Amino acid sequence: MSTMSAGRAGALLATLALAVAGCSTESGSSSGGEEWSHTTAFGNTVSLDAPPDTVVVDAYSAAALWDYGVRPAGVYGYGITNGLGLGDADLDSMTVVGTDAVFETEVAANMGVDLVVGFSAETDPTSWIWWEAAQAEQINVVAPFLGIDPSSSLDGTLDQYRSLAASLGADVDSPEIASDRADYDAAKQRVRDAVAANPGVTVLPVDAAADAVYIGTEQLSVLGLLSDLGVSLAGPGFDGPWATVSWENVAQYPADIVLEYPASREVLDASPVYGSIPAVTSGHVLDWDDKRPTTYAEYADWLDRLADAVDRTSSST
Repeated sequence: MSTMSAGRAGALLATLALAVAGCSTESGSSSGGEEWSHTTAFGNTVSLDAPPDTVVVDAYSAAALWDYGVRPAGVYGYGITNGLGLGDADLDSMTVVGTDAVFETEVAANMGVDLVVGFSAETDPTSWIWWEAAQAEQINVVAPFLGIDPSSSLDGTLDQYRSLAASLGADVDSPEIASDRADYDAAKQRVRDAVAANPGVTVLPVDAAADAVYIGTEQLSVLGLLSDLGVSLAGPGFDGPWATVSWENVAQYPADIVLEYPASREVLDASPVYGSIPAVTSGHVLDWDDKRPTTYAEYADWLDRLADAVDRTSSST
């Protein structure tokens, strides 16, 4: 969304306020009923006069909540256009309120949205992590924003979505969820056992562009989990989620297994440097994605495949 002048922004805020007032009166959502509140991982509490009926979420949250039976009315954000962020969520059953960094505020207002959910940051837990302050202000006129902290541990993020799903009325202890959670715990133990049987096994998590390679660090929650499970991460020491290295220097970080980002597959396949990495030549490659749907089932499957990959190799570094 482009930046507006102060006058235009003020006019839009006034228009949205009228639209929201009209929606509230028409739906009757402001009349009696049980109040609703939810405290986020950031410590702020989002409160409503009644449980939210119309919820709009970012694609990553749609994927995470879908397994609990939560059916958002609308979706926005990154991961929609390529479908990778939605997991099992059915895009056709939701109104697209915006893609990538765009959020169609007036569309949300006309839907009578009660709550907006998405990734956020401690610096401003009332805003999606990719919004500017002025845009967040406009959206909060329509409906309060409830933030998910993606910088927490993977288990912590899973717990955040579980807690939110429960607040939204989902049965988070259903047999299906209990089975998925047990599978996830078992898959984590499989990785621990595989690493114990292959001490020193190292993985190199990469994303790539034509002019550089990006190596993930344990500041990304999925890689933090691997570190906790005993997996050694190759790459330069770096205080941040991604370290940038030149293609010429990738060989400085040998690993037994390469984790490759699906979105960079075309770039990687075209690179002779990448093709010459011993782990790649040996076929010790597994997909990875820090935006993989945050569900027990999704990570149980991926961790099982990682354990298989570790079992197929022994440390060579």
